[in-house]
Amino acid sequence: MLTLILIAQLAVAPCTVPVPENTGDWIQVTSANVTFCVPSTWRVRGTRASYSGGSIRWQNTAPPVMTRQSSGPQSIGGSSSANSTPVRTERLPEMIGGRQAEVWRQMGVGRLQTGVSFSQSPQFFITGEAAGDEQVALQLAVFRTVRFTN
Repeated sequence: MLTLILIAQLAVAPCTVPVPENTGDWIQVTSANVTFCVPSTWRVRGTRASYSGGSIRWQNTAPPVMTRQSSGPQSIGGSSSANSTPVRTERLPEMIGGRQAEVWRQMGVGRLQTGVSFSQSPQFFITGEAAGDEQVALQLAVFRTVRFTN
């Protein structure tokens, strides 16, 4: 068993794009037509990466349908039920790896959610859940490492 673990560790590729300082080593994750990086302490399995402060998931498909009323930064208020904490969503267009992306974060209902979507072909998106602001910042840094291979 130990031999298999060592072989798997040797096959891990280091991250080749800029990552935040003081966040340790990062590794590259490869999905169809896409690479991105996560801290080496994260556990990557299939289309999910998890760590003590949250997790992310990705898909090589069209992103979930999001209602967009205007271009540019948005802040949308709402609530999940009549007696709950209001939900606040912030969406920002951003260039990542030379491609147009929409980065978003949602706060409220006892959790923080993040996401990035690329609607140009090939389509790709990542969503995440985080335990706090520091983990949200780390997930946003992960999103900014996305690179398309074709």
